[in-house]
Amino acid sequence: MRYFIKLSYNGFHFKGWQKQKNNKLTIEEEIENKISIILNKPINLIGASRTDSGVHAKLMFAHFDYNNTINKKKFLYKINLLISSYIIIYDLFKVKNNVHARFSAIYRIYKYIIGYKKNPFYKNLYWYWKYKNKLNINLMNKAINIIINRKNFILFSTTNKKLKNYNCNIYYAYWNKKNKYIYFIIKSNRFLRKMVRFIISLCIEIGLNKITIYDLKNKIKKKKIFFNINIPPYGLYLKKIKYNKNIFL
Repeated sequence: MRYFIKLSYNGFHFKGWQKQKNNKLTIEEEIENKISIILNKPINLIGASRTDSGVHAKLMFAHFDYNNTINKKKFLYKINLLISSYIIIYDLFKVKNNVHARFSAIYRIYKYIIGYKKNPFYKNLYWYWKYKNKLNINLMNKAINIIINRKNFILFSTTNKKLKNYNCNIYYAYWNKKNKYIYFIIKSNRFLRKMVRFIISLCIEIGLNKITIYDLKNKIKKKKIFFNINIPPYGLYLKKIKYNKNIFL
């Protein structure tokens, strides 16, 4: 039987979602180990997304296979006692055996937060903008409209030989300011490795007038976007993942 778990996590203290060979602490490994202890059997956990080191998730799903029926109430109680205090498992439910946490997702939404106001109680939960120069939101929205008006995003991600293509369907992306905070929202059927942070970094450069809209168009035309990330990961959140309702049993 295939089970889905629904969870959230503060990723600041972890080296990303995916397990690593160097034994660094990851969210996938932390949860996988604790579920294996509870079920008294090694399990393989597959996440819906592979968030980078320091990135948070307000909503994440993952699946694992187990042959017996699991008592949900007891499982949730035990798992939340055992796992890190920076992770919470909200729900456990059965799905069809061919449903995949990653490949069955319809879309994902990411959110990035920048704050002009310092707040020590929310440290490492948003990027505190301590610089004198303010960001030009209008320019940043012009930039993002140019960036997302395409299918292939190879210029906006790290290369990966395992990928068949670099195509993404971005439904929308925009910058918005509310009170002392700036928010970036982006929705797509898939995201490439480091794609979101690279796009945000590029918009920041334009919002500071370090790169012009003309420069951006020219680089895209000549296929000369140079990969550069200059933003902290802890401002980024995996906000939502959507599946078809017919996956559930």
